[in-house]
Parts: sequence; C-alpha cells; structure tokens
Amino acid sequence: MKKFWRVDTKALVGGVLLGIVFMLVQQISHRIDSLFSPAVMIMGGITWATFTALGALLFGQPSGIIVGETQALVANASGLSPVALFFFLANGLGSFSYSLVSHRLSMEKWSHHLLAQIVANLVGNACVLLGLITVLKLPPTAAIISSVITCTAGIIGATVLTKLVYDNLKRSRLLDISY
Repeated sequence: MKKFWRVDTKALVGGVLLGIVFMLVQQISHRIDSLFSPAVMIMGGITWATFTALGALLFGQPSGIIVGETQALVANASGLSPVALFFFLANGLGSFSYSLVSHRLSMEKWSHHLLAQIVANLVGNACVLLGLITVLKLPPTAAIISSVITCTAGIIGATVLTKLVYDNLKRSRLLDISY
C-alpha cells in the first residue's frame, strides 16, 4: 500500500524538482491562456491539475504540497496572475485532497483518477474563485462561470494525462513507486 506521508530524501527532492518543472510549465501555459482568453485558464487548469496529481501520486505528502507551493511562490514573485496569492491555498489544499482520495484507491482504473481529479479541482478552483471575487472584483456569476470552465478542463485533461503518465512511469520502472 502506498504511504500517505513520506519524508524520505527521494520524495522531498523529487517534490522540489517536480515543483520547478511545474513552475516552468505554468509560466508558459498561463501566457498561452492569456493570448486567447485571460478570464479562462484552460491550459493552466489542465497543467495545474496534472502536476498536482503527479506530485501527490509519485511522492505523497508533504512533497505533493511542496510541488504546488514551489509553483505558487514563483507565480507570486513573477506576477503571473493577480490572484496568485490564492495559489498557495489552492495548490496546498488541491494536492492534499488529491492525496486523500488517491490513498484510498488503487489508482489502477480511469474512474479512480477521475474521482481524485474532481475532488482536487473543486477544492483548488474554489480557492481561486475566492481570488477572482475578492481581488479582481468579478461578479460572482462571472467568477463561477470562469471557475467551472477551468475546473472542467482540468478534470478532463488532467485525468487523461495523469493516468497515461502514471501508468507509463509505473510500467517503465523509471521511478520506484512501490512504497
């Protein structure tokens, strides 16, 4: 059975390294989203949900949170988004909620990945929704629509990506994730 809490060197260093990759991918995906529609983060939502899931699946906690908080720190330092302050809460709670679900399931089925993504995306996007309303002063209806679109993209896109990446990493034995 997978360990929920891992503080071994491999998990902690892996969390930091994946967090750096996550930060780079988010910097690019948010800018791509801004070209098309600044209010709806489709690429950003998919990449956020994918890296949140991979951090939790591959390294457990607290490394899953480290992955997200590394990205949130750089997002705030670089001015990635006006609501970046809410990324700390979204990334931490999103990763933790993904871990809570994935720890209880084998993660061998598509439905397991889908359920974990639904929970993580609802939690994470609820945090960003607060930022849209408080920082950007969006009307609640507009903020909810934006969050629902981002959440839906994240759930669908990241379920597919996470399942494929996770299965291939297990099959390749590149990462010994039999903890």
